[in-house]
Amino acid sequence: MQKVTRFLSALRTILLGASVLLGLWQDYRIQKAIRETATPLPRRLPRPAPRVSIILPVRNEQENIDGCLASLLAQDYPDFEVIVVDDGSTDATPARLAAWQQRDPRLRVQRIEELPAGWAGKAHALHSGATLASGEWLLFTDADTRHAPQTLRRMVAHAIAHRLDLLSMFTEMQIIGLAARLLTPMTGLLLTVLITPGEIRSAARPRQAFAFGQYILVRREAYEATGGFSAPEVRASFTEDMGIAQVFKRQGWREDIVGGCGLVKNVQWTTWRSAWRGLRKGAYGKLAPYPLLSLVGGSFLVYYGLAPLLTLRAALRPGHLRQERLSALLALLALCLQVDSKRRFGQAFGLPARWALLAPFASTAFGFLLLDTMRLAINGQGADWKGRRAPRLTRTNMLPLL
Repeated sequence: MQKVTRFLSALRTILLGASVLLGLWQDYRIQKAIRETATPLPRRLPRPAPRVSIILPVRNEQENIDGCLASLLAQDYPDFEVIVVDDGSTDATPARLAAWQQRDPRLRVQRIEELPAGWAGKAHALHSGATLASGEWLLFTDADTRHAPQTLRRMVAHAIAHRLDLLSMFTEMQIIGLAARLLTPMTGLLLTVLITPGEIRSAARPRQAFAFGQYILVRREAYEATGGFSAPEVRASFTEDMGIAQVFKRQGWREDIVGGCGLVKNVQWTTWRSAWRGLRKGAYGKLAPYPLLSLVGGSFLVYYGLAPLLTLRAALRPGHLRQERLSALLALLALCLQVDSKRRFGQAFGLPARWALLAPFASTAFGFLLLDTMRLAINGQGADWKGRRAPRLTRTNMLPLL
């Protein structure tokens, strides 16, 4: 029994040490990502400026459509059109689109009644819009975004100046509610462990690619050459934004991702239900064929969040601190690093520093989200979004994780 106790104590120390190392790596990567992220500077456009087709997929967006279209049609760019693809909306969205279409000839609306087999809804809507476009550049965006008038001009000028084929943006996210404050920064924290903006724009790293679906600007020539959202490994995915970025990068097209502070605002999820489902569909899009990875990753995140707190609580009991001092020190370091990482990343979203104190609970919640993703993958149920299930994903119809 004594040997078992010593073994468990040693294992706990090793795992806490691993948590400290992960925290140090996370902190370093976040600082690197912040240094490598910049907002595009004002530049002159060529004359004549290339035509841009803005493609907006919508499904039951009556709360967002007016604000989004007003901001898109107010762009100060000299030559653009807006193509809205109504993906079977059943609320007031079609009526509002009809009213907007009468007001502005730059707006076209295409309605989709049925989703073809083997497609995810948003990927199909995006590709359908691309087939109707007349522009040399295609901008894919979301209904829950609001665009400053100068945004399109700056982004196109930046893409042309740097000879890019795909340009994406970290939008200025408006984080509302407890769920979003806990979970949304965690996606960025985990992302920076794997990839930073400098690595995305580096041609020497063909496997390092990423894009945010709220804003993806692509050269039409590159879109057609890669297949875009119709590529076999993208069309069935709930993470079509990451998928198209990976397809572009692996085929040698140039990419960049920039900061969007003051350019595009985005409000995604305001309730636990919407945040959980939204993030779970993204996790499912990347991890569905890898349930064991979801199990390991989710379990470790739960441990990473709770173990330091529980260790400190146990060590601070009367008479225990002396024999638990190494574990307590490692737990305290791990906890401080978690808080500091969340504080740094939260600053990018304008979150008060006090929210960083919830870092352990954010890691724990995200761990359970990954475990929930594993459950959906194993039982074949699949993730759902806006009334639709994700097509069944295997390693043959989706891109590798990295």
